Amino acid sequence: MKKRSQIAEKYKWNLKDIFENEDELLKSIQKIEKYPAILSAYKGKLKKINTCYEYFELCTELGKIMDKVEVYVSLKLSENLEDNKFLEISSKLSNISKNISVATSFEEPELLGYGEKYLNKLLKDSRFKDYSMSIKNLIREKAHVLPEKEEIMLSKAMKSLGGFSDVYDNIDTLDLKFESVKDSKGKLYEVNQHNYSHLLENNDRVLRKNAYNSYLKGYHGLGNTIASNYIGSVESDWFVADMYGFKSTLEMSLFGSNIDSKVYDKLLENVNKNLNLMHKFYTLKKKALNLSPFYIYDRSVKIANLNEKISYEEAYEKVINAMSVLGDEYVTGLKTARDNRWIDVYPYEKKTTGGFCCNMFEPHPYILLNTVDDSRGIYTLAHELGHAMHGYLSAKIQPYQTHDHTIFLAEIASTVNEVLLFKYLYQNAKTKKEKLSHLEKYLSNIFATIYVQTMYSEFEYYSHTLVESESPISKDLLNAKYKELNQKYYGKSVKFESQDIGETWMRIPHFYRAYYVYKYATGMSSAINFATRIYNNEPDSLNKYLEFLKSGTCDYSLEILKKAGVNLLDDRSYKVVFDEISWALKELEKLI
Repeated sequence: MKKRSQIAEKYKWNLKDIFENEDELLKSIQKIEKYPAILSAYKGKLKKINTCYEYFELCTELGKIMDKVEVYVSLKLSENLEDNKFLEISSKLSNISKNISVATSFEEPELLGYGEKYLNKLLKDSRFKDYSMSIKNLIREKAHVLPEKEEIMLSKAMKSLGGFSDVYDNIDTLDLKFESVKDSKGKLYEVNQHNYSHLLENNDRVLRKNAYNSYLKGYHGLGNTIASNYIGSVESDWFVADMYGFKSTLEMSLFGSNIDSKVYDKLLENVNKNLNLMHKFYTLKKKALNLSPFYIYDRSVKIANLNEKISYEEAYEKVINAMSVLGDEYVTGLKTARDNRWIDVYPYEKKTTGGFCCNMFEPHPYILLNTVDDSRGIYTLAHELGHAMHGYLSAKIQPYQTHDHTIFLAEIASTVNEVLLFKYLYQNAKTKKEKLSHLEKYLSNIFATIYVQTMYSEFEYYSHTLVESESPISKDLLNAKYKELNQKYYGKSVKFESQDIGETWMRIPHFYRAYYVYKYATGMSSAINFATRIYNNEPDSLNKYLEFLKSGTCDYSLEILKKAGVNLLDDRSYKVVFDEISWALKELEKLI
């Protein structure tokens, strides 16, 4: 593998846009170190509106500097995971952040202590316009803030209450062992967390079956421990929710983004009414692959495996062409990202793996890729550019205080790009194999993101409801429910054999972050609404989408979506999704 110094400059991000040199970075860190003392001096003084405004402005000033410092250090570590200098700086920043957190811990209880009347005064003062969402959220949170003594006690207990995810990570990363397996020719393969999904894509069915059984056997061996740990996590979530006055863990989880619980219900209701579409997909896949019976370990095999070479430059041009329907402003942003070196393109020694986009208020977003010049990379490129344009366009319009977007909205823009890229590539495909490859990838992504994540959501709801209703909960009950859900979602075309599919819930780390996975499903549903309407040139669809991209957190997430034409409480928004899936399935049926 090449060293970073051997990569051409045009393929490396330019971090000088953040700091010209490391001296500038160190000066900014020295400046940040002074803020804990400066901010803590405002304790007990926020009742004077002028002083309160002064404090808010200082926090904003600190936030801008801190963001630049943290992003710069993070990106330098992404270039070299073993860079001791930046590891030390990162550790120092962590300590500074803790000091800032302690220094400003008085802020929320003090402001709430002055009462809602005072907070409404701040809202009416034009100087606090950019802080209005923060103040509104503070007013909302008042009903769920504990008395100071109880708040301190619960804060001290949170480390013990929140350790279940760490326990799972250690089990999953360090303790789980999988037996090596053989393919139909006797070749031996190691099975681990990194290669398992690739083994299930292998055309050798014996290898797929053996890898699947090895994987399940690994979890089965630690099943009692994992189940006990998960049940403890669910009980801990309910304890915290109950302490803060929420009726359920679901209510607490949705509260932060002000999401109506009916959004969750509406997702489950609509997906369950359209399970026949997922059933049809696997029926068609079974036919195309000529596999009967069709087992759960066959579902990842490709009907058409297109893995052509495509250069980064060619991929970028295709993405630009696909996104041309988003207008000149968007395309100009894409070209700026490429030409001004926002992107670190190729893998090299000690570089972090995978891909991500790091959005920031100023100067602009940065993207990390590990491109290997194949057809898979084009979707990753489009996805990360979607994140970047979301952050970039929002920061152009919104003030610092509301430039970022919520996690609930985070995956929409990136997925819109993926849908539009599929539409472009499918329309311009020259062979049946190309069409099949793009179509299968599109449908597989939809079912994995909307349907499977909703299945996970149903399982979560079941687990938490058992605890909250003081009903018995055990490994056997959880396994039985998960098996039932798999059979319901995958349908009769997919068969299960050997070890129990019910135990596979144990491999999902997201369950330790209660009610998170549904956001993937609502995010892709929203993205399909935006992308198909824009692609079909529906009136005002582009303008509404661009307004969405520029909204940041100027309003609550559901309201931002509604203004842009997507209402997740309305069945009509889901109809757009299922109509799109139906169209894609008809296309697939024609091709096979």
